Amino acid sequence: MLAAHQAEQLKIQFEIEIDALPAKVWEKMSSQDAMNAWLARNLVFEHEVGGRFQMEGEMPGEGPYKFIGEVVKIVAEKELAFTWKSELGEDGEWTEHTLVRFELEPTESGTRVTLTHNGFEVLGAALGKSAYEGHIQGWSAAQTLDGLKAAVEGS
Repeated sequence: MLAAHQAEQLKIQFEIEIDALPAKVWEKMSSQDAMNAWLARNLVFEHEVGGRFQMEGEMPGEGPYKFIGEVVKIVAEKELAFTWKSELGEDGEWTEHTLVRFELEPTESGTRVTLTHNGFEVLGAALGKSAYEGHIQGWSAAQTLDGLKAAVEGS
């Protein structure tokens, strides 16, 4: 997995190559049940623009977390995007949403999946930087793209 974060823009970005066509990768992104296998077990994800997103649980050594949002873009086999707002955690509730985007691009060997999380600047300078840094750690610890790769290639 490659990381190409942009601290000056408070933009988190991870990429991974998956040995499967975009259609097969999309199968693991196109339903709540499929996403439960790699994104979160307690996920609520309504697969339609305007649909609800909610993820909650407990991070070992860090405590509980709860993220909510709304699906803002679905393009089959290409892109899935939703807003992301913390309602619980060490920084408390956020007043604004950030944006999480998964993009799929066909490659010679399968599919490149890019996870981008940005928009932290709307939280203000101090909270935005803290949330950005915390989410780099969170996305890394969760191994989200590695989980997606395993779910796709293992099926």
